[in-house]
Amino acid sequence: MKTNVLATSLVLGLGLSVASAGQPDPRFYGTWVGVETYEIPTHAGPYGQRGESPVKKSAVIEIGDSGQTLVFGQGLLQGRVEISPKWGNNSLDFSVRASTSRRTRGILKLSADGNTLTETGFALVPGTPFPLVCNISGTFHRQGKK
Repeated sequence: MKTNVLATSLVLGLGLSVASAGQPDPRFYGTWVGVETYEIPTHAGPYGQRGESPVKKSAVIEIGDSGQTLVFGQGLLQGRVEISPKWGNNSLDFSVRASTSRRTRGILKLSADGNTLTETGFALVPGTPFPLVCNISGTFHRQGKK
């Protein structure tokens, strides 16, 4: 009997820890302001070599809808994206499901104090005859905090 209770407690405990690991983190929700850097790495393609120097732009990220929607504003690749989120320890790893932006995927990481959000992402560059990836990085602070 004690063995069954112990085994059941262990299974329930493991199940709860696995279920909570992928849950949305409300600390991400809200408006974040900062600077994004966009870079097209140099590479050889069928139409010659292409690459561009990094470009920095002020940007805003809004996270809402229980972490299902991201809105990127004031940056180079603006738009609302519906995402498939994967929540981790202080991170949101996302793939874009539906979009009005050229973004494809990315990772948002929250600092331990919850005041800084860093972004690493990728997008397809418009106006090219073949898929060309743009690397995106950024640092943001919650709007209203210094």
